[in-house]
Amino acid sequence: MKYIISISGGKDSTACLLYMLERVPRKDIIPVFCDTKWEHQYTYDYLEYLERRLNISIIRLESEGMEALVKRMRCLPNHFRRFCTKELKTKPFHKWLKEFKKEFVIIEGIRREESRIRSNTESFEVKESYFHKRFFIPTLYPIAYWSKDTVINYIKNKQIKLNPLYAKGYSRVGCFPCVFWGKQDLRLFANEEKYLKRMRNLEEEVSKLIGKKVKFFEDARDKFLRTKSLFEEAE
Repeated sequence: MKYIISISGGKDSTACLLYMLERVPRKDIIPVFCDTKWEHQYTYDYLEYLERRLNISIIRLESEGMEALVKRMRCLPNHFRRFCTKELKTKPFHKWLKEFKKEFVIIEGIRREESRIRSNTESFEVKESYFHKRFFIPTLYPIAYWSKDTVINYIKNKQIKLNPLYAKGYSRVGCFPCVFWGKQDLRLFANEEKYLKRMRNLEEEVSKLIGKKVKFFEDARDKFLRTKSLFEEAE
């Protein structure tokens, strides 16, 4: 049996990795990272840190990337239209799994307290692939009942660092920016000149492509990104 751990660079998937390393032979653990090509450099660096610190190798699955995806789709993802996760993470992952020739179970860091949708998550389920009918994926959620504090303390007790983005104040890591960010994350992002510019450039490219103005965040949230002075006022 192989234990395929979905790694994002975030605290929950890191906790799952540490949890499984304590319980099954290292040779049977396969960490996999789906690259959206829309991550902060800190996240890529953190994956390398985990590899060095834990003496593991993380498989990187390539995707077309966020920029190519939104141009092909001729629209931007948002809180209600989250096609980015499906196309850049789930689809490449399921394609790779379909070609995997050994018996496996997937390990995912989903927790019940994260959201209303996830509040009924059980410790184990078997899911059918979105993309391959009659291809069933056994999935284990070892930290489903853990709290955020439990996750953080567990990682620290193992003497493993967290992704540096958490120390900067971000609540979520992974896509940078993420369409599910709240006000605090957006206020922090207002000073991320490199990544803010990347986002604005992509918004302009898609706007020109379809002939109307589009943005990742609606005006009520985008206001926190417009100027540095707005960021300072919000604080």
